[in-house]
Amino acid sequence: MVNFITSAALLLTAATSTLAVPQGLEARAPSCMDNLPGNTLANARNASTITLTATLTFGQINEAVECINYLASLGNQACVAGVGGQSFCRRGNTQITGIAVGLPSHQSTSSPCQAVARGAGLVMDRCSRADGKVRGQNPAWGNGHLMVDIRTVPQ
Repeated sequence: MVNFITSAALLLTAATSTLAVPQGLEARAPSCMDNLPGNTLANARNASTITLTATLTFGQINEAVECINYLASLGNQACVAGVGGQSFCRRGNTQITGIAVGLPSHQSTSSPCQAVARGAGLVMDRCSRADGKVRGQNPAWGNGHLMVDIRTVPQ
């Protein structure tokens, strides 16, 4: 009986330690735009004729966090954007922009600013780098037509 209990305890210990092995780091999301050069972005919107070419560099995490906190503090106030994009917040050179996607060019979309902050928070979770920089985009929480973009916009 003692041998059975010892064997069972040893088996449970081995199973527990096997489960405790850390998994590899999750790959960064494609929305972090790591595949693009640090200084350019050519992005066709709506699969239509509008093409945006803009300087694209990584924003500062601390500045993005300030913007996210500000947007969250606005609560249910509407953050509205069209296909041309709308700056929702800028701190330093880091900007959070909203862009309407998947809509006709004459339409805009909106979400509560706290939902925009939540979408930007997902960008932070998925796209922040160890060097204190962040770049990426994610839909606003609950609105797939409002893309939330974090990047540096030089003054």
